[in-house]
Amino acid sequence: MPTILTSSQQTFVDITDQRKLSAYITSNLPKTQSENPNVLPHTYAPSWASTNLTLTPVVFLDQTNVALNSSGLTITWKRKDGSGAETALNSNEKVTGGILKVNSNVLAASSTGMITYICYISYYDSETKNTVNITSDITYTLVRNAENAKLAYVTADTYVFKYNASSALVGASQATLTAQIQGVSISKWQYKNSSGAWADYPTTSDNTSITGGTLVVKPAHTVFVDNVAQIKLLTDDADVYDTISITKMYDGSKGSPGSPGAAGTGGLSIILGNEAQTIACSSSGAATAALDITIPFTGYVGITQTACTCSVGTLPSGMTLKTNTAATASAAGSIVLSVAASATLGGANVVNGTVDLTFTISGKTVVKKFAWAKSTRGSNGTSAVVFSVYAPNGTIVMNQSGSLSLATSAYSGTTAITSATYQWAKYTGGKWTNISGATSATLTVSGSDIVNIQSYRCTMTYGSKSYVDVITVEDKSDPYVSELLSIGGFTVKNNQGGVCPYVIVRTNQQEVDALLGPISETAPSNPSTGAFWYKISHSAKTVTLQKYSGSAWADATEKQSLTYKWYAQDKDGNAVNFGKTGKVIYLSAADIDSLLTLQCDVSN
Repeated sequence: MPTILTSSQQTFVDITDQRKLSAYITSNLPKTQSENPNVLPHTYAPSWASTNLTLTPVVFLDQTNVALNSSGLTITWKRKDGSGAETALNSNEKVTGGILKVNSNVLAASSTGMITYICYISYYDSETKNTVNITSDITYTLVRNAENAKLAYVTADTYVFKYNASSALVGASQATLTAQIQGVSISKWQYKNSSGAWADYPTTSDNTSITGGTLVVKPAHTVFVDNVAQIKLLTDDADVYDTISITKMYDGSKGSPGSPGAAGTGGLSIILGNEAQTIACSSSGAATAALDITIPFTGYVGITQTACTCSVGTLPSGMTLKTNTAATASAAGSIVLSVAASATLGGANVVNGTVDLTFTISGKTVVKKFAWAKSTRGSNGTSAVVFSVYAPNGTIVMNQSGSLSLATSAYSGTTAITSATYQWAKYTGGKWTNISGATSATLTVSGSDIVNIQSYRCTMTYGSKSYVDVITVEDKSDPYVSELLSIGGFTVKNNQGGVCPYVIVRTNQQEVDALLGPISETAPSNPSTGAFWYKISHSAKTVTLQKYSGSAWADATEKQSLTYKWYAQDKDGNAVNFGKTGKVIYLSAADIDSLLTLQCDVSN
């Protein structure tokens, strides 16, 4: 039986002549903490005051573990509240021997409910006489139990579909919208049609239902008006909803055929990551609690991200500008508006309003309106169920030895869940396979089961509902690493065409089983006898290895020295009947339903 040497899932590996320093951070507690705001004082689970949060950096030089007390190793820690600037640690955050301990529930004092700890690592390599600097970070989030309010909020993994000057899609091929709700139920998704009226979002193979918590938006969907799709999430409370916009952006057009002109610069676009906000209020129209509203923004000239600034217009009473961070050519900017507790926002009878946002980009101005609305009809909240899988002692084994402990964290509100059932599964052979007898809240993984990387899934059943989380562990000392690349990229358009994935294998920073020739649609010019060529045929949806006889190209009988077996997962993580082999394969757009994850196992 062949031995699997390495496995990759669209994984890119940085291979340099300089020795590589890497690190990760282990945490003794889950990265989510729950707060119960309905009791005084508020309670937290797990409590960092009772069980101190301990963060331990694990450092590697190439494949060798570096002890925290090693000569030449320097470790410093910083913290960041939300998207704010990095600051020094506070008095409840202490570092000893490179290990950070937090002895209080510091998330309670966070204005954003999110704290990131950043570990700065510097190592002087006495062999190369070089100093290598890296960083690693870990983020903790506070989840508050439900209060007497109704909320609906929509996020997206992209807000822009980019097209080049030839009108070819060059960015994301779809946007996935995710609804977050409290105290309400989702009714359906709608879009604003060309008449300016809200209509039900069309049901297609991409969205067989428009009443779920997610919605897939593709450029081909008939929901765009003047290249903008305005999408609305409706709930069972007509006053509780959210809207979001997805924009098509085109680069400047080229000259007429036969006499090509220079590419145009494209129009100006400002994309808001948050266009509307619902504010929980009492029956008298006053904000029930202080609230920070974050409005990310990005500027574009054509499809090129461009620096821009924002000027905030008149705000209602009780709403103030907290921070204003300009956008750059590589990073989004953000506006943070603060709503004070008990603020009436213009009066008890005022239920909604807008704020003018004036953006300056490339010497011109663009005005956007941010909408806000009060949610005044509250109901008793229900506790959120939070489930996660984590590795208390890290996710790395050395040389397939020893073992790793995988644990789960499950809370209903701030109460730990103890009555659930569990089932662990392992991703192998292109599919998830349940592990016999693995039905407890923890799982011990043998290092011998991990070949390069290995994913484990835990399904918790609680209250007749299933909750799933996945964790990936790694064997740090495998001598073989693989890199999955693709001719044509990783994006197709409108279910047309295809790409050619292939795998590069290295050991000891040297490539093994190299490609026998180039990969292209056209044959190499002036080939020598015995030359090879991987021929791409989009019509036949194949890649075939050709050999030049001296006068013509013909199918080659030679093979690669290693064996390559491919597996696939669909957008929901389910195994797909794939069955392709070879160092180079053809992946048709017809094989991709929104999203396809490829894995290639390389064996001898």
